Formats: sequence, C-alpha cells, structure tokens
Amino acid sequence: MTAHSLLGASSSHRWLACPGSFRLSQQLPHRPSSVYAATGSVAHALIEKCWDDHKYLDVTDIGTTWAFEGHTGTIDEGFVDGVNKMLDYLRSAAMTADWIEVEHQVQLHYPSPVAMFGTTDAIFKVGRVLEIGDYKNGAGVSVNPVENPQLLYYAVGALHTFQLWDEIDTLRLTVIQPHAGGEPIRCWTIDRVDLDMWVDDVLLPGVEAVTKDDAPLVTGPQCRFCPVAHGCPKLHEAAVEAAKHEFEEMPLSLNHLGPELELAEKAELWIARIREIALDHLKRQQPIDGWTLVPTRPTRQWRDDSTIELDLQKRGLSRGQVYETRPRSPAQLEKLLTRTKIGRQQWGEIVQLGLVEAKSSSVKLGRVHTTAAEEFANDE
Repeated sequence: MTAHSLLGASSSHRWLACPGSFRLSQQLPHRPSSVYAATGSVAHALIEKCWDDHKYLDVTDIGTTWAFEGHTGTIDEGFVDGVNKMLDYLRSAAMTADWIEVEHQVQLHYPSPVAMFGTTDAIFKVGRVLEIGDYKNGAGVSVNPVENPQLLYYAVGALHTFQLWDEIDTLRLTVIQPHAGGEPIRCWTIDRVDLDMWVDDVLLPGVEAVTKDDAPLVTGPQCRFCPVAHGCPKLHEAAVEAAKHEFEEMPLSLNHLGPELELAEKAELWIARIREIALDHLKRQQPIDGWTLVPTRPTRQWRDDSTIELDLQKRGLSRGQVYETRPRSPAQLEKLLTRTKIGRQQWGEIVQLGLVEAKSSSVKLGRVHTTAAEEFANDE
C-alpha cells in the first residue's frame, strides 16, 4: 500500500486551509477509507500494472472482483474505460516526451515537522515544459486543475526530485477524470516564476502554520475529506450548537437562515463521520457500550439470473411480463458515447437537435460558490 505523508500532496488542500488538522491527525485514529477511495486505489494499481506490462484492460477483465482495505467491488465497463483513458493519455505523452515516469514518488526538501512527499500518477518532460498528470476515478465532483494545491505540490516535488531547476520554464497541470462528465482531460499551465511565488506565499507559510502550538482548526470544504473529522472540536462545537438550536424558537428573519444552514452542514458532517468510525469499530469486533450491528432491510432478488426467464415462462409468464425494454437515460447514453471521438461527435449532434432537455422535478439546497477555493474538492 502506498505510504502517505501527514503533510502530503493529496491532503494539502486540507492542512493548508486548516493548520490545526495536522496536529489532530497525529493524535487521533483516522476514519476508515471509503469504498470510493478504495476503488480509486485499485484503479491506480491497475493503471501502473498495465503500463508496466504494455497492455490495456479489456472485456475479459469485466466482472473481475477486487478487495482493498475492507471493501470489495467488481470491475465493470466504465471502470475499464476509465483506466484505458489514462493509459491512452500516458502512451500519447510518451510519444513526444523526453522522458516519462508513472506512479513515481516525489519529495519536497523544505524544513518541516514530517517528511513531505507524494506519489504522482504521471510526470513527463517535453523540452522546457514539465507536465504533471493526475488520474481521478471519482464521478461526484469535477476536479479543477486551476490553482489546485495537490498538483502544485506535485510540481514542486518533481522539480526537487529530478533537480530540474534550470531546465523548466513552464509547468502543465493536468487532471484526467473520465467519469465526471464534460471534458475528461483538463489542463492548466503556470509559469515557473509563479510556481515559486506560490511556494513562498502559500506552501511555506502553510508548513510553518501547522507547527505552531495554537494552530487553528478551520471548518470549511476541506472538512469533507478530513480523516479525523469525527474528533474535531470545531465540528463537535458546531454539532452541539445545532442541537441547542433545535430547542430554540426559529429565527423571525429569513436573513438568519444562511448562518443556520452553515451550522447544520458542519453538524451533519460531524455526525456522519462519528457513525462511520463507530461502524468500522463494530465490524472489527470492537464493542461500543449500548450499540451493535443490526441487519438492514432485506431486498429480494432472483437466486439465479441465468435461468429465471425459462423458469418463469414454464409458469405461464410471457417475455414481456418478465422483461422491460426502454431507452437508456440521456446521462447513461452520454457516458457511453463520450468514451470515443466518434461517440462525442454523435452526442453533440443529439444535443444540437434538441432531443435532450434538462428539467428537474424537485429541488434541494445548494451552496453558492463565490471563489475558486470553495469549488475545489478532492476524492483522494
């Protein structure tokens, strides 16, 4: 399993925004990884293996099961397509690159309380341009490469590790994310001088901030992926405050609802993290007074899909009663078509013809994003 630094690249968005989370991460057990993180780790491992073996995943890999950090899953067509999209990116880069490294650890050589390192998915040099490629397997949040602290960290680490200070003028930061919709490959370039300024203005002050005894805990978007959110005093404080509000009279002014929603969001996050870590304890046979694992509501399913049609027809059911046939949803068709250049063209024509419309039958609360930092999220 790949090692992680407490001041690493994948968590930089968190500790740069919340210096106190570094010390908290040293004191508390980390919450278990999610199935999404486990799926991403498996995808990265297969990308590296296919690259080393000079091959792609193919249809014979579909249906293969995997197990990682207590989670299991099955490789499906979308998983195969995502891995192969990254392999296409790597092979295309290798055709013009002076050199290329895949799944390579980079280190930063600055004074810090712990070693600073991270593993890049791809680094390659073309002339005086250094490109950092980062594969994201997640579909829920589209990751933006612009001013992305994880990619900036990797870029600095690559310059340190390969001693490229005199050879690079431009850094190209690229996110390869096949499942999030839109363009699967997104890039942003930054001049070497601007990267140096980011180090002086953001990275080094951030490292210094985490070492202070009074390093503050700061709540915000970074809490979503914090491994110790369940033990964060700030989030606990928000949860207690929200509970108090339950017994108070609702605010008379609608202007108060914004702060109330902020409070509720922090409380819900803390509650979710507490439940996650408690569930993990019980699954590991670690008792919690007054609590135990109980089965969820069972769902009925056919015992053997391969023979169900014949078995039901023997009992007088027609094929029309057994099966339903309907078009794929626009989202499913878009995901299927945009895997290829021809498919993307076909999907564009479908949209231009007006065959697809966007409408919602319900609404939900959503945050208004006002800055690039608020829009950033990481599916480590």
